[in-house]
Amino acid sequence: MTRKKFPAGSPYRPQVGELVKDVTTDKNVVYMDTRGGLAYVRPVGGGVERTVDPTGIRPLPGGPTLVVHIVPAKPRGRLGADEGVA
Repeated sequence: MTRKKFPAGSPYRPQVGELVKDVTTDKNVVYMDTRGGLAYVRPVGGGVERTVDPTGIRPLPGGPTLVVHIVPAKPRGRLGADEGVA
C-alpha cells in the first residue's frame, strides 16, 4: 500500500465542529480538536471519536461548513417538596 504524500508546511487548522476530509479514509468527518499532536475527529452524524494525523485533514471544496448538533434538554418534571423556592 502506498501512502499519499502531503505538501510540507503547517497542516490545515479547521474550526471545532467543521466538516473536513480525512484523506487516510477518504471520508468526511467532523473536526473536534487537536491535542498532543493528534487531531480528533468524529463521523458525520455522531459516533466514536478517533485520532488522525493532522496532516491528513483537508478542507472541503467550497469553504468551511460547520456541523451543528442539537442536544435535547433534560426532561423537566415537577419540583419535589425540598426543591421548591424558599
